[in-house]
Amino acid sequence: MDYRIDDEAAALRAALLEFLRERMPDPGTEPGDAARRGAWRELVGSEWLEHFASGTEDGADPAARVAALHVAEAFGAAPVTGPVDTVAGYLLPLALATGWTAGLARLRDGSLVTTLVPGIDAPGPDAVPRRRARRLAAVRGGDGVRVSGVLSQVPCAAGADALIVAVQCDGRPAVALVELDRAGVSVGEPSGVDLRRPVADVTLDAVAVDVASVHAPSDLLGHEDACAAGHSLFLDAEAVGGSTEVIARTVAYCTDRVQFGRPIGSFQAVRHRLADVTAKVEGARSLAYRVAWDLATAAPGAPADVVASRLWCSGAYLAAGEAAVQCHGGAGFTWEQGVHLFYRAALSGRGGADLAAARVALAAHLGALTDPAPAAPDAERATEPVAAMGGAR
Repeated sequence: MDYRIDDEAAALRAALLEFLRERMPDPGTEPGDAARRGAWRELVGSEWLEHFASGTEDGADPAARVAALHVAEAFGAAPVTGPVDTVAGYLLPLALATGWTAGLARLRDGSLVTTLVPGIDAPGPDAVPRRRARRLAAVRGGDGVRVSGVLSQVPCAAGADALIVAVQCDGRPAVALVELDRAGVSVGEPSGVDLRRPVADVTLDAVAVDVASVHAPSDLLGHEDACAAGHSLFLDAEAVGGSTEVIARTVAYCTDRVQFGRPIGSFQAVRHRLADVTAKVEGARSLAYRVAWDLATAAPGAPADVVASRLWCSGAYLAAGEAAVQCHGGAGFTWEQGVHLFYRAALSGRGGADLAAARVALAAHLGALTDPAPAAPDAERATEPVAAMGGAR
C-alpha cells in the first residue's frame, strides 16, 4: 500500500465539511419533516453522495477507493439526518455496478429512498465472510408483481418515499423498488437511539410493484455482497470521522474548563483517557484505509479484514464517545454540548445481530488459516439466495 493524503483529498474533505455544517440542519435540533426533506433534496442535488460510489466502482484505482473514505469521514464529523450511509455506501454503488437505470434515476431525483443493507451470513466451508439479504416473496400477477413480507429496523423508513427490497421472483434473486404510498404498505413508529437514522419496521402485504421497478441481473448476489462490504467501510470511515470530531471537541472543552486553578485537561486522568482513545481511533483509521486498498486489489483475506475493521472502528467510536461524555463531566449529558449526538451514533453502530455474526465469521476465518487442509470453495452457497441476518442498528 502506497497512499498519502494529498492536498486535493484534504481540500475535498474540507469543502464537504463546510457544506454540511452550513447547509444541513443539526440532527440534535430534531428538525421537522419539511426541513429534513429539504435538506435531503439539497444533499442529493449537490452530488456529494456520489463521490463515495465513484471511488468504489470496479476497476477503480486503490488510491481512489481509500480517498472515498474521506467523504464518509466528513459525514461522521458533521452528522446529517437521512439514510446517507445506505444511499452513498450501498444503493448507489449497487445500482451503478448492476446497470440499474431506473434505480439510479430514483436515487438521483431527490426522493428519500432507503433499504435494509444485507448482513453477514454464517460462514460456509471456505470460511469466507459473505453478506446475504433476507429476500421477500414476490409473485407475478396481473400487470406487475406482488411483494409480501416484513422487514425489521429499516433505517429512515418513517417518512421515506420508497424502499428497495431484496426479493425472490420467478426463482431468481432480484431487487424491487417499492413505493411506500401504495396500498398494503405499513410503516411502524420510528425508534432507536440514533437521531440521524431512526429505524422502523415495514410490513408489505401483497404490495403491487410495476415490472419496470424489478431488477434481476444474473450476478446480483455477488454485487450485493461486494457493495455491502463497501457499506461496512463507509460506516467505518464515518466512525473514524465522528470519533475525531468528538475527541477534538472534548480537548477544546478540557482546555477551557478550569478546576482548582488549572485546565482540567492538565490532569493526568483526563489527558491519559483522551490519549488512549486517540490511539484507538488512529489505529481504526489505518485499518480502514488498509482494508479499502486490499478490497480494490482483491487481496486474499480482504473480506475477513472488512469484518475486523467494522469491529475495531465501531469499538473505537464507542470508546471515544464514552470518554467524551465522562471528560465533559455533568455537561456531557446536556443537549447543548452535542456530545450525545456522537455517542448515540456510536451506540447504534455497535451491537445487534451483526456483532455476533462478525465474531463467528472471524473465528471461522482464523480457524481456516491455522488448518493445514484447505477447504473447498462453497460454490453452491455462493450462488444461493439465503435468508440472512438483518443489519445491526
